[in-house]
Amino acid sequence: MTSSFLIAKNLRNERSYFMRAVEIKKGVYWVGGVDWNIREFHGYKTPRGTSYNAYLIIDEKITLVDTVKSYLADELIDRISQIIDVEKIDYVVCNHVEMDHSGAIPDIMKKAPNATIITNMLGKKGLEDHFETDDWNFEIIKNKQEISIGEKTLQFVTTPMLHWPDSMMTYVKEEKLLLPNDGFGQHMAPANVYARNNGLDTVLSEAKKYFANILYPFCNQANKAFKGIDGLEIDMIAPSHGCIWKGKEEVELILSSYREWVKQEGCDKAVIVYDSMYGATETLATAVKSEFEDNGIEVTYRCLSVDDMSDVIVDFIDAKYVAIGSPTLNKNIFPRVAAFITYMKGLDPKNKIGFTFGSYGWEKGTLNAIQTIMQDLKWETPLEPFEVKYTPRCNAVNEIKEEVKALLSSAKKSDGVQKAS
Repeated sequence: MTSSFLIAKNLRNERSYFMRAVEIKKGVYWVGGVDWNIREFHGYKTPRGTSYNAYLIIDEKITLVDTVKSYLADELIDRISQIIDVEKIDYVVCNHVEMDHSGAIPDIMKKAPNATIITNMLGKKGLEDHFETDDWNFEIIKNKQEISIGEKTLQFVTTPMLHWPDSMMTYVKEEKLLLPNDGFGQHMAPANVYARNNGLDTVLSEAKKYFANILYPFCNQANKAFKGIDGLEIDMIAPSHGCIWKGKEEVELILSSYREWVKQEGCDKAVIVYDSMYGATETLATAVKSEFEDNGIEVTYRCLSVDDMSDVIVDFIDAKYVAIGSPTLNKNIFPRVAAFITYMKGLDPKNKIGFTFGSYGWEKGTLNAIQTIMQDLKWETPLEPFEVKYTPRCNAVNEIKEEVKALLSSAKKSDGVQKAS
């Protein structure tokens, strides 16, 4: 191993270890790991890095809530050791089995073999599927069950499919503290654990991006989760990624934002998503943009050769109209558009009015595949795909503008019928 490699490795380690354990409530400490250099998470671009937050509660029963990715286990153990010996841990709460939160559980259990893992039945099964658990002690909890750890009481709220079957939240009753795991988080590597110290607008924007790319398919489950925490007095939300929401104003900010996002009620906004080879599809996209704007519709204009799909999908949360443009390449959708369509379908956005357009050379009909996916998502698709051979001339530009007018007219009629009913 070269000396330059070792120097670089040591520098990375020093950067990772600079932040000490942070007491966020009386006897409750952030002890997680910060992943400064990660730039991709399941296809979702993370230019700000991320953190894997774990929380240590000092009480009669010393409790660790969640862990970190396996390669950050040393950070977790180092931060715990700043407060107590790891072997003194009595409980390890596993809110979610996914490896970015459970990856260091084996390391903790080696150092604290007498600890008991608290999780639900599906969490236990998930841990057994991931790790060698024969020597581990488990306590299985049910929804709304409480466990006293001394002066503090933990209440567990199961939130299945937000976003795994085992997912749950932990509420520390006396501290009015919610530990929701993947709920309300952001992919950020913060230099300070609190949202307010990282710019609330920035943190909320990253929370919206996280919701769009991770939790979008689970809006119904999120609504059920809200019912589960209704009535809980919360003045701090400490998620498992990114920054902590501190104080009632910040808590209400993120809760009210989630309540809006899960409704999937688009405003009078449009998203135009396209790619182009020789500019033909781009010309059509520009015409579509112009006509939407002329009719008072706010437009987000996204070219997939420039914009990453994990950024584009965020725009869908507020949009009522989605127009997708693609050229034809080898009788298929253009590759970047095809990749986006696959990504979009997996996130299952609802309540959209869709329109497809593009160019072709030898053979038309490719856009039908995009239209079919829109229909599979139960979007309204009142118009047939608009296709132009080679270069769109003036008449084609005027024609696609007329199509947008027809789309808007159809939407108004549909809104009128819904209001009347």
